Amino acid sequence: MKVSVNRSLSNWVEVLSGVPQGSVLGPLLFLVFANDLPAWTVNSIKMFVDDTKTRRVISKSKDCDLLQQDLTKLANWSDKWLLRFHPEKCKVMHVGHTHPTQYYMYIIFAQGQLWKLQTITIINCFIVLLVTHTSDSAFQ
Repeated sequence: MKVSVNRSLSNWVEVLSGVPQGSVLGPLLFLVFANDLPAWTVNSIKMFVDDTKTRRVISKSKDCDLLQQDLTKLANWSDKWLLRFHPEKCKVMHVGHTHPTQYYMYIIFAQGQLWKLQTITIINCFIVLLVTHTSDSAFQ
């Protein structure tokens, strides 16, 4: 691969993986590549660009176990496809009055090591975002 900046070309470099940043096909190739990720989980999963979120309502300890199983499956998917998650950026967000997960530590095994996920607690905080779409395709 070569890079062009102001009509100057770099030397050829062998690229073994990934998609060049800023390419037209990059986002499409990523979507095709990561399209099967939701099939690996039991819980709801949301993906936007290169962010992935999973969630589960925790009402009993079995719910914690099911969420941990999904985290393990996501780590296995990343190992299979060589698309690495960044466990240092992964967080557990708890919203509510009680803290049923206070005795449960979520972990991810990635890049040959065990990562404990940090818990962020939000109590009595509700954020509502209302977006409406009008007939003239305007957003309010």
